[in-house]
Amino acid sequence: MRRKDVREFDEYSAFTGMDESGKEPTTLALEGKVTKMMYKAPANRSTLEVFRNYENAIALYGAEVLYTCNQDKLECVARYAGPTFQKVSDIHSMSNLEGRYLLAKIVQDEQTAYVAIAVGQASTTIHVVEVKNMDLGMVMLDAAALGKGLDALGYVIVEGIYFDTDKATLQAQSSTALEQMAKLLGSRPNLKVYVVGHTDSRGHFAHNRTLSQDRATAVVDALAADHGVSRSRMEGHGVGPLAPQASNDDDVGRARNRRVVMVAR
Repeated sequence: MRRKDVREFDEYSAFTGMDESGKEPTTLALEGKVTKMMYKAPANRSTLEVFRNYENAIALYGAEVLYTCNQDKLECVARYAGPTFQKVSDIHSMSNLEGRYLLAKIVQDEQTAYVAIAVGQASTTIHVVEVKNMDLGMVMLDAAALGKGLDALGYVIVEGIYFDTDKATLQAQSSTALEQMAKLLGSRPNLKVYVVGHTDSRGHFAHNRTLSQDRATAVVDALAADHGVSRSRMEGHGVGPLAPQASNDDDVGRARNRRVVMVAR
């Protein structure tokens, strides 16, 4: 490996071809954990052979190829492919007259990743974007910060609540968020709340509505059983996809829409 760079949360512009005029690149804007790798091309292996090996590898993970092109035939960019890929996606392995490129999407267990692969004569570039919300650290998990959100808006999004895929089973990593919710409720004995579950818009509405209700109920059950919060102070409700906070047209927006919200009663 020649180079590797990892950023836990960053923007990434994925090359998706050129517009109808052939003069301006089109892109897919992504946010998440960005990993950039560059490998030296293996000796005595053609660009096509290396490219096909990567294609086969990502196919094993159920990848959906969103865009692919062969610069040998000037399919990617009619002129100046090298500078275009460098400027748009920080890809340095494509030359003006040679190289193969693909952008693929992989979805597993409600986690989405985009993979850009550019195979050139001298090197191969692989960029992986794991789509996720920005890590807000402990700010939103702190009981005091949760309380400030409730005081300011009457509701607060509780970051750090995680469920098994398409289920209402709380994952162990949700414990910190639950502890802070319980701490807030313990510090304010007169506070009563609605715990509201939200989903994205994928799938049938009735299913999402039930799933969001079951997830809200699971949070209430955990706060009562594991943290001693009186059930009389909490009500769990689910609204499915009815109150999005972002567009459901892309993975970043859908990730933001899957959330648990605490609302003051």
